[in-house]
Amino acid sequence: MITDRFRAGLRVGAAGLAMALPSACLVLAAPSAAAAVTCGDTTFKRTFYTNTSFSGTPKKTDCDTTVDQNWTGAPLSGMATNNFSVRWSLTRDFGSGGCFTYRLSGTDGLRLYVDGVRKVNKWTNTGDSGNSVPGTFCIGSGSHTVRVDHANWTGLSRVKFTWPASSDSKAPLAPTGITTSYDAATGKATASWKKNRELDIDHYRVLVETSTSGVARWDTTGTSTSYALPKDGRTYRFCIQAVDKWTNYGATACGPYVTTPDKTAPAVPAVRTSDVTVSNDVGTPRVNVWLGQVQPSDGPVFTLWRATAEAGPYTKVSTLDLRETPDEQYLYDETPAEKQTYYYTASATDGAGNTSARTTPVAVTTPDTSAPGAVTGLVAKADADKVALTWAAPTDDAVRWQVYGADGTATPALLGTATAAAYSDTTAKPGVTRTYTVYAIDGAGHRSSGVKISARRQVAPALPVYLSPDADGRPVLRFRVAADNDHSGGFRVYSGTSASTVRTTLRACDPKETFSTSTYIEYSCVLTDFGGSTDRYVTVLAVAGNGVTSSDFKAVRYDDTTAPPATAGLTATPEPWGTALRWDASTAADVHAYWLRAGRPETVGGVRTCAGGTTEVLDGDATSFQDTAGLPDGEDRCWEVRTVDGSNNYSEPVTVYATEQDTRPTEATPPGSPLTGLEAVENAGDVALNWDTLDGATSYRVYRWDRATGTYERIADGALENPNTAQFRHYRDEKAPTGTAAYYRVTAVYADGTESAPALAAVTLAPAS
Repeated sequence: MITDRFRAGLRVGAAGLAMALPSACLVLAAPSAAAAVTCGDTTFKRTFYTNTSFSGTPKKTDCDTTVDQNWTGAPLSGMATNNFSVRWSLTRDFGSGGCFTYRLSGTDGLRLYVDGVRKVNKWTNTGDSGNSVPGTFCIGSGSHTVRVDHANWTGLSRVKFTWPASSDSKAPLAPTGITTSYDAATGKATASWKKNRELDIDHYRVLVETSTSGVARWDTTGTSTSYALPKDGRTYRFCIQAVDKWTNYGATACGPYVTTPDKTAPAVPAVRTSDVTVSNDVGTPRVNVWLGQVQPSDGPVFTLWRATAEAGPYTKVSTLDLRETPDEQYLYDETPAEKQTYYYTASATDGAGNTSARTTPVAVTTPDTSAPGAVTGLVAKADADKVALTWAAPTDDAVRWQVYGADGTATPALLGTATAAAYSDTTAKPGVTRTYTVYAIDGAGHRSSGVKISARRQVAPALPVYLSPDADGRPVLRFRVAADNDHSGGFRVYSGTSASTVRTTLRACDPKETFSTSTYIEYSCVLTDFGGSTDRYVTVLAVAGNGVTSSDFKAVRYDDTTAPPATAGLTATPEPWGTALRWDASTAADVHAYWLRAGRPETVGGVRTCAGGTTEVLDGDATSFQDTAGLPDGEDRCWEVRTVDGSNNYSEPVTVYATEQDTRPTEATPPGSPLTGLEAVENAGDVALNWDTLDGATSYRVYRWDRATGTYERIADGALENPNTAQFRHYRDEKAPTGTAAYYRVTAVYADGTESAPALAAVTLAPAS
């Protein structure tokens, strides 16, 4: 402020533009207040008036670097203490423009104008209290005027206007007039441009680039710069960006391209052995040469050559021009034959027609690319435990099958891979329809078309155990449900006057878990609204998370202490595979299960009994059982059966005795076999043999006992590899006879053709029940 109150520190006026005092303000020492005054473009012109209407000839005109006054008396000699006004005005080039955050404060009259538009209007006599008005204004590029008016009627005179430089967020304009020259002898390119109009430019950012990528970047404070370009035949240009003191980056402007000469052949393409692959697609095989690590500047034309011998001759099979297809990353051979060995090499040609040497030949053998046929006869059988899928395998080279599943409209997901023509899905949600798709896969990994089928796993029933009063006489229901089935929707308890009408009345019941095993969970609840009812039968249904209820149920009778009648019609028939047990269906209305115990006859004190053994719990609707435990070897056996009702009452046992058939081979198996881990298991009607791989063995032989001829018949010979691991060997007998016991011998064959002593395994194959 150029007055008798001149302050030592000059403040920045706006947008961070501060200049030294001599250039910021020029006061012409004229004898008249109306003498002409010229101020710098970063300094306010200040005029004093002896009235509050800014009328008449100003008392004085000078320059002020900032609007910040606090007059306790007259602002100038010869002016009154009250009833005066002061105006500050600044017109300057703001370059690219920007937004400014301001605050105008002081006493009495305060006004702010931007390009003649009033932004603040506090024009009242405030005394000494004053006002403070914040705000923001934005201006475009070019020249603009900012004006502050202040009037003082009475009392102190304060006025302060700030618009800090940090609020300049407007980016500079793009540089103009960019020219580029190139010296072919030295390879140096030079760019120059016009200096920006903005007064707050700090530096320029320079980028050298090709048409596809940047090459170098640096900053300079001048308006010209040079860079040595590679002599590779590519085009380059300089791009310039202005940056102000507040790190606002302006738009980028680019000069013309210059082209360097190219007379050098490109390098041999960087193609490795691992970059050459064969597609496993169905149909004609295709050889793919990956150029993912090769840039267009390396060629940009690449050629693939093929020969049936490493020494050649080579024939051109394909060409890739990355100028036409810059996103392509492969050279392809679309015409190779299946199961043929070829040698491939590649070369690069640049835009100037220079061709590189060829890569080292890579040998490729094309695979079998024919897809197997689709499965046929797909069948799905659902129960409460699973959905069982079976199908007929195609006659060609399928080695495994992929099974996909999808609930509703969900995307199909891989459920598992089967090595036999069957799959059991135990992950299906009870009550939810799942669509299955089965694909055949051959040894090369090709997949057939899919075959679909839909099925819905049943909701597991809740099986009542018993219903009886507790110590307080309240009816307590205990029941079980399979542990691996969804019953997250809870349970529904019904009652009725008979077993056939048991689903008549919905009862109040809050089941709590009382016991659990790996196979079932037992619940218990008190029927709080059962008192006084004439109903005597109760059942419970499981509810899945989707609201579907179980379709199967069992009824139990309240206060039932009467055991059901003993099992009738029990017979035991020895069979070549074991023993067939049959009995009559129980006449009890609330039959819940059968307890079957298989033991050994024992005579004590002249009394024959059935001792020891294991117990099976069978469903209440069962009338037969196939006992395949152990191999039929002529032993005496016995079986005991009890009928159990829904209240856990059980009948007296009924026992039957029988002597097994003897199906053992008449030819004894010699000891000393080196093979270990041999086992035979039934799998979907076939027999799966597995054993440990034997060091030194070159192949294996599998024999099956033929009861008709009384000899072991060879049924397999070879490596018999396990498709999943080299640790074990595997053979699947798909022609195993059913309804008998099957006996197998496995031997190892050595390099000299000798055969080891055999290992023995056997399994019973009961017929379909």
